[in-house]
Amino acid sequence: MSPSYYFKELWRYIKSAKSSVFSSTVVIMIAVLLLGIYVTISINSIKLMKLIRDKVEIDAYLIDNFDETKASSLINSIKTIGGVKTVKYISKNEAAKIFAEDFGEDILEVFDYNPLPPSFKISLYDEYKTIDRIEKVKGELLKYKDINDISYAQKNLEILERNSNSLVFLNLSLLLIITFASIFLVSNTIKLMISAKKNTIELMKLIGASKETIRTPFILEGFFQGFAGSILAVIILQLFLNYFYTAYTNNDFNFSIIDTTFLILMVVFGTLLGTFGSVFSIRRFLRFY
Repeated sequence: MSPSYYFKELWRYIKSAKSSVFSSTVVIMIAVLLLGIYVTISINSIKLMKLIRDKVEIDAYLIDNFDETKASSLINSIKTIGGVKTVKYISKNEAAKIFAEDFGEDILEVFDYNPLPPSFKISLYDEYKTIDRIEKVKGELLKYKDINDISYAQKNLEILERNSNSLVFLNLSLLLIITFASIFLVSNTIKLMISAKKNTIELMKLIGASKETIRTPFILEGFFQGFAGSILAVIILQLFLNYFYTAYTNNDFNFSIIDTTFLILMVVFGTLLGTFGSVFSIRRFLRFY
């Protein structure tokens, strides 16, 4: 048979079963859309966790009467501690300016004096931004008699470390669930659609139509539904992502939009979903071959 015959049959099938074609296309669209939303959430949750970890620093508060002339030598000494990347000295006056920027109040107007201690802001290499390693660095810092106290975002790190492994497991589980659920739903939806055309298939068998002649229009129909459904999913996802990018991107967090390559893969996934759903479903009605 010529390609034009198959495309004519495809168009005839689509026109004769508009509701079935529509429902199959919508199911594929939802499946592909869920996959896209899942990937977007995964990418941004991992990015957010990295952002939280990147912001982890140690504040080493010095004694109130710290001699500033010793700051340079103390910085050099602290830099020898394993994991320490940079050390910045913050004087009492600088601490007051930071307080005013963060809280919008002059500390000297709240108190008659500046109660903020001088400090060192210490950044660590990424591999040292775990509670166990930070605690070791903290222990080394407290050996200096000029350092009075140490603080860091311990609670944030505890939440991060407690949930990071769970997040990886959850991501993989959801990916498998969405993938297999998509295959199951699409396959069954297409199977129902083909079942509705059982009489047509039986008639084609009786007049001696070949397996290729019978199945090709259905496979093309699955291809069409998969392609159309995935294109709709990509359009909806892009609208969804553009809204979130505008609403939730700020100076601290840049909401990531999945790139063109993944959008193309979504279309490929949806198209294959429709095509192979049709291939496996039509087999049921061609068992005599």
